[in-house]
Parts: sequence; structure tokens; C-alpha cells
Amino acid sequence: MANLEQWVSDRLHDILGLSDRYVSQFMIGTARKASSSQDFVTRLEQTGTIDIDPSVIAFAQELFEKIPRKQVVEKPSRAMEREAIEMDRKNRTYTLLEDSDSDGDDVKEKQKGKKKSKDKDRGNKRKHIRQKKASESSSEDEAPKRGDSSQKDSKVEEEEEEWEKGRERATARH
Repeated sequence: MANLEQWVSDRLHDILGLSDRYVSQFMIGTARKASSSQDFVTRLEQTGTIDIDPSVIAFAQELFEKIPRKQVVEKPSRAMEREAIEMDRKNRTYTLLEDSDSDGDDVKEKQKGKKKSKDKDRGNKRKHIRQKKASESSSEDEAPKRGDSSQKDSKVEEEEEEWEKGRERATARH
């Protein structure tokens, strides 16, 4: 610190023609409070103690660079919090991938998730069965003429039973 005061005192003697211990301490204190070399020059202008010219501006920049600054040390807890926030931000950018052996559903269905698509598939299967029943009930009038309505009814009943068993298994798993 004594070396810095000596350097400031010498420089002030070269620039202003005077050298005083208190003036050099004032300059060092003002430089410490300043946020930049330009801010330091502005503070010197506001005090009115020194006429600002290019040599004073050069001196102010040199002095500001020579002042030892306290380095900001991040607390360990703050560092962990910052890393967690960065990790969370990074994780939000990732998306889940579907299995390669998927059955080719729409992109919209993939984004909705597996559970919703399973529920949707079950609903489509049930609608399909209902549609068969509805179409068969309209064709029942024609069925006695053909004689194969009993085969169609048993097929529909088997499909319904399989669907119900699959539904029971799925609800038992969840």
C-alpha cells in the first residue's frame, strides 16, 4: 500500500506540481469507490479539486487499474443453488423418446404420453365392437335368410370377452 501511495504522490507531482500525503490518500480512496475509470474521472470532476485534462485522465485510468480489488467469492451453498437452477433449465429442454418398435401413432399421441394413448386405444376398440354390434343388429333381418348369424354373434361375444379380460388385467396392474 505504501508503494501505491508513493506512486500516486510521484504522479501527482508530475501532473500538478504538488505532492501531498493526504491528496494521494484521497485519490486512492476515490479510485476504490469508483466502479470504472470513467466513473473515477467523473468523481474527480465533481469535487472540483483537479482540472481534468488528458494527462489527468491517463493518470486516473492507471490508478484505477492499480487499485487492488476484492474478488467476489461465491458461497458454496449459492454455487450449489446456481448449479441446480442450471441443471433444471437444461432438463426442461429434454424430451422423452418413444420405443423404436412403436406401432406408428401420430406425433400428437406421442406427446400426450403412453397412458393417454392406451386409454384412447381401449376406447377405439370398444367403439369398434359397438359398431360391429350395430351393423349386425341391422343385418339380423337378413341373417336368418343366410343362416350364419349365430357364427357372427359368437365371434362378437368372444371379442367382447377378450376385451373385458384385457381391461381387467390392465386395471389390476395399475
